[in-house]
Amino acid sequence: MLHDAEKARAGRVFSEQVMAMHDGYRQELLAPTDTLSGYDRWSRSYDSDGNPLVEATAWALDRTPLACADCDVVEMGCGTARNAGRALAEGARSYLGVDGSIGMLHIAGAQIRDRRASFAHADLMVPWAPNRTFDLALVVLVLEHLPALEPLCETLARIVRPGGRVRIVDVHPERIATGAQSYFHDGSVEVRFASFAHPVAAIAAEMEAVGFDVVRRDWLASDAMVTAVPRLAKLRGLRMLLDVKAKRRG
Repeated sequence: MLHDAEKARAGRVFSEQVMAMHDGYRQELLAPTDTLSGYDRWSRSYDSDGNPLVEATAWALDRTPLACADCDVVEMGCGTARNAGRALAEGARSYLGVDGSIGMLHIAGAQIRDRRASFAHADLMVPWAPNRTFDLALVVLVLEHLPALEPLCETLARIVRPGGRVRIVDVHPERIATGAQSYFHDGSVEVRFASFAHPVAAIAAEMEAVGFDVVRRDWLASDAMVTAVPRLAKLRGLRMLLDVKAKRRG
């Protein structure tokens, strides 16, 4: 739980950021059912926006690699496949990027030219059952967009082999609870997504219920992270990312 002083500080920080970001832009708030169409719109500029959350997750993954050499890897919510190169560079045997946004998948397919990589379309809000299993499932910056955790957790239980692993890196639910939302600019419009602050205990419980043993850590907006991602300076010292490592029980 957030202490009162931390809640007040975080609330001030995000109030200041939201006021600044609204200047000169008309705001559009998407309904949860519009998340995928929103990402279709964002796909054209996603990789050039300089998103600090994307930069922060990359910083965290640089420090704690996927350890996926000789693994079959699936990424649920792959977006433009920013993490495909990471998995392939670590020696993944195969990489399958899955996303519900056709726009994101078009960008991903154009950017990743590796015979080990492929892509598939699936709505992460619905349980998915491919005809194969994987050694590692990667889920990055996805949970905040899911109204419920059960469909994704059910999918992970289906697609990860016994003894296989899941790695989840997401904006910390404390940040969402204090006002953080994913957003992008579409011309003169600031488009904001619906965000869901799933408690850490609920995430762990859902994963354990479908057969995973869970270890989690929090990434603070430390001096080192802020040096790498200066736009996080106002959040220095606060919990920024949740990092979950889960192993499928045999």
